[in-house]
Amino acid sequence: MNLGLIVLITATLVGLAAFIPLGFSLGIASLGYMLIQNAPLSIIPQQLHSGANNYVLLALPLFILAGNLMNTGGITRRIIRLAKAMVGHVRGGLALVNIIASMFFAGISGSAVADTGAVGQVLIPAMKKEGYSGRFSAAVTSSSATIGIIIPPSIPMVLHGFVSSTSIGRLFLAGLVPGILVGLFQMAVAYRVSKVRSYPKADNFSMHELLSATRDALLALLLPLIILGFISFGITTPTEAGAVAVLYAMLIGFFVYRELTLKDLYDGLMGTVTTTAIIMIILAFSYLLGWALSQQRVPQAIAKTVLNLTENPQLAMLLISGLLIVAGTFLHGAPLQLIVVPMLLPLANRLGIDPLQFGMVVVLCVGIGQQTPPVGSALFVTSSISGEDIINVSKDNLPFVGTILLVLLMVIFFPGISTFIPNLLM
Repeated sequence: MNLGLIVLITATLVGLAAFIPLGFSLGIASLGYMLIQNAPLSIIPQQLHSGANNYVLLALPLFILAGNLMNTGGITRRIIRLAKAMVGHVRGGLALVNIIASMFFAGISGSAVADTGAVGQVLIPAMKKEGYSGRFSAAVTSSSATIGIIIPPSIPMVLHGFVSSTSIGRLFLAGLVPGILVGLFQMAVAYRVSKVRSYPKADNFSMHELLSATRDALLALLLPLIILGFISFGITTPTEAGAVAVLYAMLIGFFVYRELTLKDLYDGLMGTVTTTAIIMIILAFSYLLGWALSQQRVPQAIAKTVLNLTENPQLAMLLISGLLIVAGTFLHGAPLQLIVVPMLLPLANRLGIDPLQFGMVVVLCVGIGQQTPPVGSALFVTSSISGEDIINVSKDNLPFVGTILLVLLMVIFFPGISTFIPNLLM
């Protein structure tokens, strides 16, 4: 390891330890590397521009804005009502409602943190009031929110499509089956725990309430079908589908449900600008960091190390997953994808791993990272809402995280789970 690489790694870690924003930590580290290596500083603006100048990235603010508008336009209440009408009568009904609501929200926001906030603000207090423990309520909300980045649309899938040059439309379709499997497995765990702890049932089943709730939420639930349908049949690109989603969210929020206000629109726009700016700063500087790492042939070194251990694609994917999960305990999803994944792409290509399978493995590992301290974003949100200690929430969260691990293993050893639908439709 030469001096330039030592400076690059050390400066990044020191910046993070000093709580310098990640994007700027990467920029400072890359600058230090370039000074040590006597590289021309003109490379900096070139790489920053290259990192941010991509048409695909327009999908990011569009899907973020669509999710923000749907979350504030009366959608939360309608989706929770529908989920409650479906499974509220079962033992542990509110826990199951929590998971089903997250599955519905997954097709709207594309963000686990957004789903956590929207569902958690309503259901965590309701579950505690009905006799569920605060730590269990927070754990169910946190883990089920991860479905938000697996079932399309998905912001991490947009980022992965940009990083790996994989079709975002095909990635969206690849997430359908794994996302549904995670939801079903989590419902099984929630039902089992609720039965053991004698958590309560909600109201008796009512077909009239189910039909009424379905009718009330139908327009919201059509959004993911519209997005996937437009992409699958070639009507729009994923970026254009994001614009359609924004228009649709505004129309039903303003003119159908009439619960979206101009203030909500302003807040949604400002939230979108803030989130997008953070991601784009990290993205631009991570592109510069990627250039520095490529100069040191770090991706090739990683590929060589793994290939010395095994050339079996499944075993290699297990090693890659382990690396991503460990890295995900210290990095948020976007930095993980923008820094670590590009270093793993040469290895995946060398082994002939299907790009869709690799993409789903990355997204599932990002989801697991959202559930693990010390930087598990979804975990922190639910702990804050519930007022529970994050360590206690993590303990109740273990079996739910296990369901994501199970689906991850299924995707690794049975790639058709993620590739069948996109290959069929596109």
